[in-house]
Amino acid sequence: MIPRICLQKDLRSSKAEPCSAADLLAVMRDPKVQEICDTIKTLQNGEQYDKELISGYKKHLPAITPHACKFEGNRRNNKNATPSGLVMLDVDHVESPDAWFKSFTERPEASQLEAEKVYMIAKTPSGHGLRIIAERDCDASLGENQQRLASLFSINQFDACTKDLARLSFVMPYSYVYYFNPNGFEWADEEEAKKVWDKLKIAEQKDIFAESMHEGAAATGVVSDPFGGKEYPLEYNGIPYSSIVKELIELHGGQPQFGERNNMYFTLAIDMRYICDFNAQHIQLVLPDFGLPTYERANVIKSALSRPRRSNLPFTIERALVVCKQNVETEKKIDFENIKADEVVLPARLPRLFQVITRNLPDEYRAAMLIASLPVLGALATRVRFKYLDGQEHSFSFLSCITAPAATGKSFIRQPIDLLLTPINEQDEVERKKDQEYKEKLRACRNKKDQPEDPHACPRNNGINVSVAALLKLMSYSGEKHLIAIGEEIDTLAKSEKAGVWSQKSDIYRLAFDNATYGQQYISEQSFSANVHVYYNLLITGTPGGMYKFFKNVEDGLVTRVAFATLPDMFGTSIPMFKPYSDAEREYIIDIANRLDKEGGEVKCPALSEALSNWQEEKRKYAVETDSRAVDIVRRRSGVIGFRAGMLAYVIDEKRGAQQAAEFGLWVAEYVFRQQLALFGKQFEEAFTSTTEKVESNKGAVQNLLQMLPQNFTTADLIALRRKVGQSVSYDSVRKVLSRWKNAGLIQSSGQKQFVKTH
Repeated sequence: MIPRICLQKDLRSSKAEPCSAADLLAVMRDPKVQEICDTIKTLQNGEQYDKELISGYKKHLPAITPHACKFEGNRRNNKNATPSGLVMLDVDHVESPDAWFKSFTERPEASQLEAEKVYMIAKTPSGHGLRIIAERDCDASLGENQQRLASLFSINQFDACTKDLARLSFVMPYSYVYYFNPNGFEWADEEEAKKVWDKLKIAEQKDIFAESMHEGAAATGVVSDPFGGKEYPLEYNGIPYSSIVKELIELHGGQPQFGERNNMYFTLAIDMRYICDFNAQHIQLVLPDFGLPTYERANVIKSALSRPRRSNLPFTIERALVVCKQNVETEKKIDFENIKADEVVLPARLPRLFQVITRNLPDEYRAAMLIASLPVLGALATRVRFKYLDGQEHSFSFLSCITAPAATGKSFIRQPIDLLLTPINEQDEVERKKDQEYKEKLRACRNKKDQPEDPHACPRNNGINVSVAALLKLMSYSGEKHLIAIGEEIDTLAKSEKAGVWSQKSDIYRLAFDNATYGQQYISEQSFSANVHVYYNLLITGTPGGMYKFFKNVEDGLVTRVAFATLPDMFGTSIPMFKPYSDAEREYIIDIANRLDKEGGEVKCPALSEALSNWQEEKRKYAVETDSRAVDIVRRRSGVIGFRAGMLAYVIDEKRGAQQAAEFGLWVAEYVFRQQLALFGKQFEEAFTSTTEKVESNKGAVQNLLQMLPQNFTTADLIALRRKVGQSVSYDSVRKVLSRWKNAGLIQSSGQKQFVKTH
């Protein structure tokens, strides 16, 4: 079941969380709620009525949001709200709600509550009002729905200002509830919820035109139903009129209180006429009604239109447009801190090997184990080749990094990795023995002509402390088989930077991802010189601090080539249990490792290619929609890693089919994609900003703004520039800088809101 409303514990909190029907009943039955409302009732009926004191008590009551089912980040505001598909009617100043409901039960309409989808009728916490919650007609605005409810209950007057999605409604005691249907406060499943949300996307646009239907509206000549006559645009230059109006309200002091509504409406009409073609009907449709009757608003607009007009846009409109445009761009930006890789659910069908090596692990460790296994499995299947989406040949090259706070059990990878390494370690033992024999013969031979021939011994598992020269030598002897390096402390690699070998090691790691060429040439015969294709897989683990020390330069391209996995923080939790493998499981893992070590040739998996191609296109569109260079760069290499992982799954367990390989490849691609953005997203976004944007941004912090403006500029140009370089765009700030430049003789006016530089 999916909750349709949210609950906020009291007015002092701005956090609103989804609230089920059971949660709502529990809150209404809370003795504290009954106690507060009893106190409010006593104060209301007392001889010395103290509105401020009563308001103070109400602030301690929990409240629900009938019009919204969730808020992004759980922060309650209209911008973050998702509509609930419910509508609330709030009726104030009812002398006796009990008598009203008793009278209502005697009417025929009382039997229609279920058919009309009414879910709650209750007395308000003050004891002198009514609150009705029902299903919303998704084809109508909230205001129109409230009118429908009012007609059903024969209510002539109600609070017309309760039309915003984030509107709070104080919770009353259950003893105040006359009628309650819990089924209306929850959706059965996501599919049912989505149907409502899709319909409400259109209704949300209508809500900004919600009208309070009053008698006499027809006499004004103003269209009361905006969708019954001439249609007007919802946007101005791509910016919703509703956003412009909200910004203007903030500029003019915020939401008006009772007694200020008429003045605010007049001020807004004065501004909005410039971008509504001085059309009375259009202005009335885009402005909120503030609870004013239609005929009164029509008269205010008529008065506003009769005022003298300027040839250029007023400063307030210019500023609102600049801010709204910037807000639209900001809304596209990704909140990297809220990206969760652990939300990517593991495929139900995994190759049997992956099932076995993760079976005895806690759920939180399974994803990390799969990512950790990729470099080792890739080194085993080193002879296999395949074509990527672009037609280029690839091998199973993987760089994996497992990170977690200290003492969280990162060493859990050791047992399965050691089992998988069995064939490589057995071969390495032979290679090291061969190398040792060669060195002993070399030391014993005094005559250079009789020196033994170098056997080109090449152990493939050499740890991470191997020198660059030794590594180059091993790669030249490997016959293009993947070497494998495993380091359980990433700090060890970070220290190599201080030792002066980091630049070369970093180059090797980057080149290893694409099996590109690396080499060095020395004049001395004592040093090793060669040019080789880099086949080198890497698995490292460490703490977040060590990871950020190691991957501190996101611009060198290494980070986007690494498959990251993050383990949970185990602070305050029980020690995780890692069960040992059975003899049969150990034997199975080693058998698969031996088989992979013998695999070779070129493989194809069309289902995987199609799945990853679609994934890449989906992420490409996402990058464009969010205007994120980070997403565009990261998705490219995450897709490569996912494709390689899917192909590896296909080679490991071909019998289980290509579809299973495709599912695993998609999971790896999405998991790595989210991990990279979650760990380095902000740095990526900054690093991948174009050179031009970087130069302009850096100049803006230190260079005189006037130098950055064109010879002829407008107030809007200055506002846009100040916002771009992170400076205040408040009315006073912009006015002061213009005044300062004028007084200094640096600029002069060339027209309304237009200026020209004098130097």
